[in-house]
Parts: sequence; C-alpha cells; structure tokens
Amino acid sequence: MKTQNIKRGIASRHSQTGRVGPDLGRVAQLRGAEMPGGEQRTRRRGTRGSSAAHKKAILGWSIVIGATAVAVIGAAISMWMAPRLSRAPAEAAGIPANAESRERVESKFPSPSREQALDLVKRAISNRDPEQVESLFRLGTSSRPEILDFFGAAEERDGPVECYDWLSSMDVDGLLLEGVLVVSKGKDQGKPVERLAFLTPDAAGNWQVDFDAYARTTRPPWSELLDQGADQALVRVSVGPDVYYNGPFSDEKEWICYGMASPDTEQLLRGYCRVGSPQAAAMEKLFPRGMKMSRATLEIRRVKDGGALQFEITRLLASDWVVAGTH
Repeated sequence: MKTQNIKRGIASRHSQTGRVGPDLGRVAQLRGAEMPGGEQRTRRRGTRGSSAAHKKAILGWSIVIGATAVAVIGAAISMWMAPRLSRAPAEAAGIPANAESRERVESKFPSPSREQALDLVKRAISNRDPEQVESLFRLGTSSRPEILDFFGAAEERDGPVECYDWLSSMDVDGLLLEGVLVVSKGKDQGKPVERLAFLTPDAAGNWQVDFDAYARTTRPPWSELLDQGADQALVRVSVGPDVYYNGPFSDEKEWICYGMASPDTEQLLRGYCRVGSPQAAAMEKLFPRGMKMSRATLEIRRVKDGGALQFEITRLLASDWVVAGTH
C-alpha cells in the first residue's frame, strides 16, 4: 500500500480524542531479530514441554519482523494510526477505550502546523551550532556534545534523509506530542532507516524535538549491555507478549514473558515480570483491546543464572520512547 493511500484514510487531527499512551504506534522497525537457540526451552502457558508453542512463537515473531521490513514507511504510518482505528467500534457504541482515554490532554500551547512541525525537525537534525541545541531539543538524559556528535555522524550511520512525513498530534503519559517520521536511505544501499521525531512544548511553549526518543537512547549502550554483560539498563524497545520460559524464569505461573526488540540490535531479548507485581500491571496496560506490540521505555536487569538475553523488567518508565519529567 502506498504512503499516500494510507494517509487518505487517516482522520483529521482535529477529530482525534483520547489518551494514546501505548497507542503511539507499534513496531517502527525490527531488524533481523533472532530467537535464542541451543539447549533453551520454550513452553506455552498450561502446556509444559509443548514444541508447538515454540514453533508458534518463532512463526509469530518472524511474521512481525518480516512485515515491518517489507512495508517500511507505510507500516509506520498505519501502525501509528492503528490504535485509533481499533478504538472506533467501542467509541461508536459509547464505550471508552480505557478509563484514562475519556478526555484528551489539553495543552495550554497551540500545536504547530504541519509546515511548522516539519520545519522544526529539519532545522533540528541539520543543526551543528552548539548554541542552538537547547532551543531545538528536549535533551532528556543526553548532553549537548552527545547530540552534536549523534547528528554529526548521522549521514554516515543512516544515509541521507529521503523524506519527512507528518504524523499529527498524540497524547502520551500526559504529554502532548506531535510526530514526524524521518526516513533515511540507509547505509551502502541497505534498508531505509526510520526515526521518529516527537515534538513537545517546554514550559515556555517552545516546541522541541525529544532527542532521546529520536536517537532511541539506551543507557548503557547496546554494545555494553549485550557484549560486555552490563547488569542493568534503560532501554527503548518494541515489546510484545511471548512464551519463552527457561532457567530462573522457567515457571510460567510465576513469570510473565515479553519479547523485546530494537532496530539498533539484531538480538531478540526476553523481559520478565513477576505475576501480580506492579510491573506486570503496568506492562499489561501497553496492550489494550488485543494489541500485540507496543513501544516502551523500560528499566531491566539481569538475574542470577539467567541467559545472556534474559532480563527482569524492573520498571516501565514510559508507554513509548518519550519519558515525561526529563528535559
């Protein structure tokens, strides 16, 4: 489906209501995620030792990853809007999608127009002036030098930018956001690289690009977490329910399993929450009305005797990649 055909089906931004939280879109891009192999075991809830569940899990993740790789731009836009479409039948019947979506977050600052949003993103990612960083970006956990270094190497890493697509207004965790999809050519004729530029106003009403969300910042970096075995991390990932139980997470009556993927690593991680824990309750809210995938910012840690790609989810920081309360 062409991007223009998808856009024609998107309702006007002025008719959108409801909290979006986990509804900001599903997987923007999952690359070559791999299932752990070897002696590890997969079990479906209630059916121990079921190889059918293992095959089903592998097939499910393969379909998700393959679909997102084939339809890069169209998938991102349609997945951004999917939560709105999925809520339509319930809202038409007078049933709110969830208790927190009855009222849209109202900002005291006017949203930028499409042209203004696109212009801000273009100016931000092309900026190399240190004095302009704070006015263009919501810094989050990143410093001015880190931001300048990131964009200084952007073309070498992602290839030249090919297009910008305005994705309209969204509400996430009490923040009013504007979205712009930035698509780059990719390195050495590789796959196109997508990044999401989330715009949000500062205390004075100046709209800025959230850098950490755009860069998909992970603390520590993926290389340190996966290659050097760091014990804990803050990660921005796409997550979905999974059925992989092994080692210290073998008991599916005690643990809930999630697959975690990022465009910035080829590895597919598993995250676990204890059944009945606050973390489990928070994660459950990421998947309203049958949603299968969601972006999220998580704190994770290793546990004794866990696999290299297995982590306990200790905290859900945000229902997307923009974390409220940091500037």
